[in-house]
Amino acid sequence: MKFIFSFYSIVSFSVVLFSQTHCDIKQEYQNIFKIEKIKSSDYEYLYKTINNKIDSNSCFYELVNENDLYLDYLLTNFSDYRKHQTLIAIDNPNELQKEYIVALKNDSVFNEVMETLTKKITDKSNYIPDTISMDELMNSAVKFFFLNKRNDAGYYVGKVCVGINGLNETEKQRKPQIEAFCFATILTHYESEKFNLLNEFIKGIKEIHKLSLGENLEDGIKRAQGAMYMFMKNNEVLKQALLFEYEVKKRFLPFILDFN
Repeated sequence: MKFIFSFYSIVSFSVVLFSQTHCDIKQEYQNIFKIEKIKSSDYEYLYKTINNKIDSNSCFYELVNENDLYLDYLLTNFSDYRKHQTLIAIDNPNELQKEYIVALKNDSVFNEVMETLTKKITDKSNYIPDTISMDELMNSAVKFFFLNKRNDAGYYVGKVCVGINGLNETEKQRKPQIEAFCFATILTHYESEKFNLLNEFIKGIKEIHKLSLGENLEDGIKRAQGAMYMFMKNNEVLKQALLFEYEVKKRFLPFILDFN
């Protein structure tokens, strides 16, 4: 016991250093982000996934395992694709994975959004979350209900997609964490029994169909898109879905929702 006591401060210092090193999110990229090359007879492509079963000893165990849609959104929209041609030329699976992780670790924009997400874990003493309003949350959420064409019956056709949405065209400054949370919420409840946002999307399309928005197809789609944004902004089901998921996920989120 005397021996242990005399070295207590040294052991504690070592544990702290180990903990700080272990809680570096970039050191976990290898375990979280996976890539493989898929080949068919006509083409090949890179398939990127989130491993939502990382080791329970990781500092980020709960964050990663319960937020794969959130992470996938950040990866898809805020990582650099300029290494695509280099990566797709690699046939060896292990080498491909290695180079992919190197590229992510060198990606300053992606590292910044990941560090923002994980600062609550890695730097608690200096962590100050952003405070956002419900209007800000809804403003991002509605942009995922995207209309892109009109069918032969005259109805507008839309989709909810991780990469194709209205954010690029409407937001001067992107908000990665808010967007990721909204996207994950919408996908989680797109056809859920509790909220079923697909039904709300269809209701909006039917309501917009009642409006005369002009004969020019391109202009009509733009007007319809604006109408859809307003329909979803005033949609109580979408609002309640976001509030529900905020309560479920708030221990992970790098922002606080102001209810005033």
